[in-house]
Amino acid sequence: MEVLIEPLEGAQKKFRVVFSNEDVRSKVEKEIRSAIKGLKVPGYRVGHVPASYIRSRAPYLASIHESVTEELRQAVIDALVNEGSGTVVFLDPEPFSVSGEHESSGITVLGTLESFELPEGFVYEGISLPPESAPAASSEEIAKDVDYLSKRIGTKVRENLPEESQIEEGDHVTFAFSFTHPDTNLPYENIQTITVGDPAHPEALTRSLIGRRVGESFSEKLPFNIPAEKKGAGSRVETLEAHLKIESLKRFEPATPEELLKALTGGKGAGSPEETVESLIGKRILEKKVSEALSRKLDELVLEVLSRNTIAIPERRIDLEVERMTSAGVPPNEIDKEQVRRETLWWFILDSLSQKLDIRPDMQRVEHEYLSLVRRGGNPDKDEGKRREYVEQAFLSARRRLTEEFLLKKSTFSGWEEFFGPEGVLNTLGWKTFGVLPEPHDHTAQEPHAHDHHDHGHEQHQH
Repeated sequence: MEVLIEPLEGAQKKFRVVFSNEDVRSKVEKEIRSAIKGLKVPGYRVGHVPASYIRSRAPYLASIHESVTEELRQAVIDALVNEGSGTVVFLDPEPFSVSGEHESSGITVLGTLESFELPEGFVYEGISLPPESAPAASSEEIAKDVDYLSKRIGTKVRENLPEESQIEEGDHVTFAFSFTHPDTNLPYENIQTITVGDPAHPEALTRSLIGRRVGESFSEKLPFNIPAEKKGAGSRVETLEAHLKIESLKRFEPATPEELLKALTGGKGAGSPEETVESLIGKRILEKKVSEALSRKLDELVLEVLSRNTIAIPERRIDLEVERMTSAGVPPNEIDKEQVRRETLWWFILDSLSQKLDIRPDMQRVEHEYLSLVRRGGNPDKDEGKRREYVEQAFLSARRRLTEEFLLKKSTFSGWEEFFGPEGVLNTLGWKTFGVLPEPHDHTAQEPHAHDHHDHGHEQHQH
């Protein structure tokens, strides 16, 4: 087998892979020998059917040639991935099919590919970012959260609630809703019960409910989760005009400070005299704010790294991402191709740097990513193929996240010490391993930090 790769424009290359007649013939003969082993033909013992019998039967020989075609196609992929410079991120061989003539003439496979590689002198450390001060949790924010959580955690329904009571944060509200399904143009109706103000629900929904009364009907534009038409393709969020009617309202007596403390500590209670409801909620607020701040810094870091380095962009691979999103049900007018390009390039940068820096996430980080996949895509149960896919994606995502943290900690900005310094907010929160790589060949050297601060679409990309 001979492999020739020549550069074209940007990240594109053209390739030629030549299989000699001996290469093709030996693979055909191997497939024939394999087919003969279990072939039952009158007049011959099993395993002793002559090769000429296979070659004289067109259906048998066509099946052999099809198997050899698939074997050569995989050999082409393997050769290009192993012999090409950089990481092959898109591969497009021209169609070919093995026939009898190729056993005497050989076969040449042509096509194009795109590869990604970090340019010489790639800049990724010491990137200067805009100033960012570490956030804090104010007493007003803490008091508001204490009030909200007390209502949410309470278990005793308030009796004799006036009929004209207006909906407040923390109330349990049941409402009917209907809208025109964007894919079928048919009416869609359902009933839902939520805790008003729960962050799991859209803020627009909370705003539309607060101040309403039982029996009240109204229309509002709200985001809805629309399942994809293709099974397993995921879903999309689309803002639609909906009609809502408030069916019922339950308001619970606020939980006592003792009940709230047990809820916040998983039933353990205070671990020390300093651990109070206010201190625990203050930490939760701070964690959220720090996560948002780090997310902003990572967005800034991505833009700076991309602007400081000249990178050959694999445009066809990026187009493939757009096609994947479209096939998953995302409307084309909602796809920001520039964002897709930026995120895809960032994946490739993280993958290349993680290999260069030998970054290896510990198993707890991988397990965290695995559980996230299970929550989004369902438990694979006994589906070994899906389980292996989850494990591969979880490792890839964990490695990317760890690489992101490492790069962010290597950046510079006014306020850096407030985040990453010895007395910075990350140490205050106990995120001591942020951006710290495990010791070489030690997969258990670090504990995961308890935040999930950022997501650049960390999912496995296929070559």
